[in-house]
Amino acid sequence: MTALGLGLAAGISPGPLLVLVVTATLRGGLRRGLAVACVPLLSDAVVVGVTLLALGRMPTSWLAWLGVVGGIAVAAVGVQTMREARSESLALGAGAPRRTGRDEVRRAIALNLVSPHPWISWLTFLGPLTVTAWRSSPAAAIAFVAVFYLMLVGAKAVLAVLVSRGRDRLTDTGYRRAVVLAGWALVALGLVMAVEFATKLV
Repeated sequence: MTALGLGLAAGISPGPLLVLVVTATLRGGLRRGLAVACVPLLSDAVVVGVTLLALGRMPTSWLAWLGVVGGIAVAAVGVQTMREARSESLALGAGAPRRTGRDEVRRAIALNLVSPHPWISWLTFLGPLTVTAWRSSPAAAIAFVAVFYLMLVGAKAVLAVLVSRGRDRLTDTGYRRAVVLAGWALVALGLVMAVEFATKLV
């Protein structure tokens, strides 16, 4: 039950990856949105491995610096998203520059790796829960992680489906406004993250 609740909460919580799922679905349709929704299965393997090995050894200052760098990266992606919105079009074969599905996934992986959210989650509560479960039953620990990511990815996939259905009703103008809004959301999230973690360096 713990893994179900934590995974669902993480899946629907506002954050950079959630915004990228929405943006990718608007740009390329459901298939692309689902691909980005599955990014945690790739990027978090690094996060989980590193944090479980280094749990309790990482200085607070390192995490703070990671948060600042991650915040700046998120804001930069937001600005780039807004710039691209000027020439975006829903029309197939439009001459506007479009990101490929691989580009979207690569960007989401990079952003998720520098974002402090997964690192903090695994350092503060997911890591300790997994380690504790492993000591009593390795199978229970594996099941905990599997259920958590099933809910995390599943929640984002459901969002991609909902956005995809609404996408067909969008005009190019509405689409561009939605992408701009997503860009502003990324900028806001990035700035909040950078400021929050910068205060911990003082």
